[in-house]
Amino acid sequence: MKDSRINIRYATALFDLALEQQILDRVFEDMKMVKNICLSNKDFEMLLSSPIVRTDKKQAIVKEIFGNHIHNLSLSFLLLILKKRREANIKMIAFSFIDMFKESKNIKIAHLKTAIELDSKTKEHFKAILTEQTHKSIELVEEVNPDLIGGFVITIDDKQADNSIYTKIQRLRKEFNVNIYEKGF
Repeated sequence: MKDSRINIRYATALFDLALEQQILDRVFEDMKMVKNICLSNKDFEMLLSSPIVRTDKKQAIVKEIFGNHIHNLSLSFLLLILKKRREANIKMIAFSFIDMFKESKNIKIAHLKTAIELDSKTKEHFKAILTEQTHKSIELVEEVNPDLIGGFVITIDDKQADNSIYTKIQRLRKEFNVNIYEKGF
């Protein structure tokens, strides 16, 4: 749903307009705020997608929430989305815009799962290795998962490197389940 045509088209229009007006960084911050509010407040997202609430009421609510916090271009854009009755897509449009911005700035997101919290030196080491591999700036998103026991799992786009102890134990378990012992000797 994130990459649907409608989301990409609206995000591209906003991206091009922000680039033309030289406020791309500001609109990026605005879209991050919109995304975070949609993710953290399910009531707001339900209100936007509700067919019962009238468009003018939704516009008044959006103006009240975002009016003093985001650039006029971003606010006008949100109001236009509401006017076109695409309010259910606002969160995904924000996601698409953020992805476009990061792509334009040559930034890749790497998801790193470890069993324990890493220190800053180790994080920087991971970033340096990944930057060398991808030739792009790396934004590291960390997740601590004690079930991994040790090691790490790193994911960039659709590629994953799993060097966790948990996975190694699972592989050994599969190998031991194959019985190569033959009776009769």
